[in-house]
Amino acid sequence: MRKKDNGDTIDIRQKILTAASNLMMEKGVKETSLKDIANAAGISKGTLYYYYSAKDDIIFDITDRHLNNITYELADWISTISDDVTPEQKYKVLIQTVLNAETRDKLHLYLLSDAVLSDDTVKNRFKQRYEEWRNSLEICMMIGLQDESADYGVLACLTVAALDGLIIQKLVGSDDIPIDAIAKLLSELRE
Repeated sequence: MRKKDNGDTIDIRQKILTAASNLMMEKGVKETSLKDIANAAGISKGTLYYYYSAKDDIIFDITDRHLNNITYELADWISTISDDVTPEQKYKVLIQTVLNAETRDKLHLYLLSDAVLSDDTVKNRFKQRYEEWRNSLEICMMIGLQDESADYGVLACLTVAALDGLIIQKLVGSDDIPIDAIAKLLSELRE
């Protein structure tokens, strides 16, 4: 159950989420306990339980924060681009925005892994949030690309799949990710 948010509550929640994110990137989602999170956040287990009664709730808030950060960065960039930027250049920035956040990439993979391996309730919550993220990317693409003939739903789905795959390639150490060629291919698919 969520408590009413005021300034102190938001600060403590952020402290908890930051501590949990760092631990999950270091140890993995499954290996991170609520006790570990409370210790890293510098709070008691009772205080942690006041804000989050289950680890799944922390994971979902981390997922929300993670996906929102990616979307906000892209939306912010889209709001500043000029009309003379090509679709290929726009895709390149999209890919680089996601791949350039090294710690976030590892967290992204951990969160996806946890979603796939969890029970149906957890899986369904992740699925819903992931679909919301894909829809947000679709809107960003509509605004940024401004091509009435494009199927932005399919393009967003393909882009999310490509980004997930590129994150995995980067994390396993692939130094040869052809970002320019991928951006060109994605820009051509919308035509």
